[in-house]
Amino acid sequence: MLDEPPALRQPRTGHVPARRLTWHCAIRNTTTVELDDDDWFELTREVLDGTGIEPDDDPAACRWVALRNQAGGLDIVATVTRQDGRWARLHGDTAFARSACAYFAHDHGLHASA
Repeated sequence: MLDEPPALRQPRTGHVPARRLTWHCAIRNTTTVELDDDDWFELTREVLDGTGIEPDDDPAACRWVALRNQAGGLDIVATVTRQDGRWARLHGDTAFARSACAYFAHDHGLHASA
């Protein structure tokens, strides 16, 4: 007999806790242009702002970490509960992340390799 998973902490908002406690975004650079650390940081900030994980100037936003796991890749992982106990608004996060990446690519003149 399988045991029930442990109960998740009830957020202060009173909403039913979600099973998804973290948010993950994998970004790959498919161009021949190498990005430096400053470029990757700028892209990370744009994705976090665009998705609502950490909007600019929001001290109670979600906690996150970004890891460069290879020369052309980045993984961003964040909690979905903000520091003030509210749930992050993640509706449409995929579209917003893609849009942030597309704007970044356009601004930096990146074109996908064939």
